[in-house]
Amino acid sequence: MPVSDQSRLPYYEQLVLRVKQQIVRGILRPGDRLPSVREMARQEQLNPNTVSKAYKQLETQNVIRTVHGKGTYVRETNDAVADTAQVVASKQRLLSLLTEIRYLGVPADEVIEWIKTAYEEAD
Repeated sequence: MPVSDQSRLPYYEQLVLRVKQQIVRGILRPGDRLPSVREMARQEQLNPNTVSKAYKQLETQNVIRTVHGKGTYVRETNDAVADTAQVVASKQRLLSLLTEIRYLGVPADEVIEWIKTAYEEAD
């Protein structure tokens, strides 16, 4: 799925999410090389600074690693151990979202089905 003007997420966040989705789905595997910043920018029709920002975020989150002069690679799974701060931040975002959903009156069983469906689609 290409980056979209219709999304509420900034382009770089869409790219970060897509790389993570491709890893979860097995499209990208540990050790796979990602396109260079310039190549990814060409493919996605994005500014190279946007791609660079996405790659930096992925690197900070230990999803990818850059070897200067050689390229950018998906980290080995044991290298990408869940960062406690990331888990806590993700939980906070989920709790905020659940508060909004509950405020809207969506029944819990419906929310649980959404989560199950989304989680299975990530495979």
